[in-house]
Amino acid sequence: MLDLLVALLWTPLGLGALVAAGAAIAALVYLPRLALPIAAVAVALTGAAYVGHVRTELDAARRERDEARADAAGKARAIEALESVSRNQDRREARSRETRRRIQAAPAGDDGPVAPVLRDVLEGGR
Repeated sequence: MLDLLVALLWTPLGLGALVAAGAAIAALVYLPRLALPIAAVAVALTGAAYVGHVRTELDAARRERDEARADAAGKARAIEALESVSRNQDRREARSRETRRRIQAAPAGDDGPVAPVLRDVLEGGR
């Protein structure tokens, strides 16, 4: 009902419908034969104003829907990229843990001479 009131007050067709309704009331008093045709015009203009208002609202809703879909698609791509980065990081960490485990489990006899700088880096990682 509020949509109809807005359509009548804010659209040119709605204002025309209000004028036609006023004319129909005046015609009912002064020219009763013209009251029915003028009332029919008022009803037709009211319907046209309402349909025009509803179409405008529908177009706005469709635009918002399309923007929301585009936004959701962009966010889905970003989430997919983040998940891919996370999976790659998990694989690297698993390989790194396995390498560290093998190094720590190796017997001392497998050790050989190592440059002091490399030894400091390797021992600092433990």
